[in-house]
Amino acid sequence: MKFEINLDATDLWRFSMYHVNRGLQGIFNLLFTAAAVLCLIFARDQLSGGYIALLVVCALAFSVWQPLLLYLKSRKQAKTAGIRETLRMEFGEELVTVSQADQIQELPWDRIVKLIRTKHMVIIYTDRIHAYLLPVSVVGERMEEFAALVRKHLPKERWKGL
Repeated sequence: MKFEINLDATDLWRFSMYHVNRGLQGIFNLLFTAAAVLCLIFARDQLSGGYIALLVVCALAFSVWQPLLLYLKSRKQAKTAGIRETLRMEFGEELVTVSQADQIQELPWDRIVKLIRTKHMVIIYTDRIHAYLLPVSVVGERMEEFAALVRKHLPKERWKGL
């Protein structure tokens, strides 16, 4: 099963947003924003202009500015040669082969430590830091075939969302 991947800024932004808003950090971001908004709604009559401005900044920090800054960073990253170059991934019975330009990496299935499917992409981790992004739009109608291949080669605890 072969895929040719050309990532764009939106793909990179979605990946960044996934990482920023998952787990405890995501819960903190949500609670912090909600607390600021609730204070603005219910305590605005008792607050001075400075405190209201501070609460507006707090409410916008994780809901507007952080996503905007991540998108700007993703746009810049999408222009780099490593991202602009087409990535080819081939999922075989024994290996996952990843190639880009003149570089080839062959990964046995047991080197994939985690595979997560989100709404827009499949994230394939080879360790805690490094991952390959496979947009769902690239997989298309072959998602069930891809999922069956992953389920065949990875234990249940190493994949999510398939």
